[in-house]
Amino acid sequence: MQKDWAWDDRYKAGKEALPWDTGVPASELVEYFGSLSCVPKRALEIGCGTGTDAIWMAQQGVVVKAIDISPTAIESAKGKTKAAGVKVDFSVSDIVEKMPVSEAGVDFVFDRGVYHVMAPEQRAIFINRVAAALDKGGYWLCLAGSADQNRDPESLGPPQLKASDLIDNIEPKFEVMWLQRASFILPDGKPHLAWKALFKKRAI
Repeated sequence: MQKDWAWDDRYKAGKEALPWDTGVPASELVEYFGSLSCVPKRALEIGCGTGTDAIWMAQQGVVVKAIDISPTAIESAKGKTKAAGVKVDFSVSDIVEKMPVSEAGVDFVFDRGVYHVMAPEQRAIFINRVAAALDKGGYWLCLAGSADQNRDPESLGPPQLKASDLIDNIEPKFEVMWLQRASFILPDGKPHLAWKALFKKRAI
């Protein structure tokens, strides 16, 4: 993963350095689960931060493995899990460096803003690891910043990807179920245009 984001330093700095850490489950994740007749049995969250989404999935009855490269974030997530009264397998891990689960170990992968921080040369590794983690017919829900929003290069906001950055790289391993516009809403209420995409692992 790109190291210049200094993730652990940002988590140590507290809330003001963590505009993505709203403490509320991602609306896209909640909406997706609401569309299903049966929630996934096993899930992997990549870049779980302080655990809000992973804990929410566990509360829906999902067995969750959640990873982040920040030890500070993972310690915070473990504390929140105890308070929520659910079990989540949190660990410090970088999916680009190693597989966080066994092959075909999960039915669902959730990534809110991790793929979009990957350096271009790391994207294929990320995609291959997600595909390997998923069982047959498994799904990956990905949220990423969109390059369709014109933004001052000096302004704060998520990394921005073209639709082709998602689809062209991912299609060899995944079917594109849908790609839609969404928004990252920061704590100050300012929206940033994003992609929400659902991918299904191809049968090989």
